Amino acid sequence: MLPSLSNRKRFSDLTEQQVLALAISSEEDDAAIYRTYAQELRGDYPASAIVFDGMAAEEDRHRQRLIDLHRVRFGEVIPLIRREHVAGYYARKPVWLTKNLGLDRIRSEAAGM
Repeated sequence: MLPSLSNRKRFSDLTEQQVLALAISSEEDDAAIYRTYAQELRGDYPASAIVFDGMAAEEDRHRQRLIDLHRVRFGEVIPLIRREHVAGYYARKPVWLTKNLGLDRIRSEAAGM
């Protein structure tokens, strides 16, 4: 169950380390979403699946750069903070809700990301 809005931190109250950790977890989540889209599309739309594979790889590169920055600034331990922990931060629909969506809808979801 998600915490109530009052139990979430405001983005403006996050420390620099928490903002960086949030960015890292967001990149990880987005890469996983793109990989799931690729998997769902691979059979019928292999070219689109390749595009989503590339988008996932790009998110992985972003994440790695952020991890490297965190390592330099704060050390190895990255605090666990996710989108749902921050009041007013944008949310992603669970990937399982997109199951069996058509190519156009998946593209629309990705465009919103």
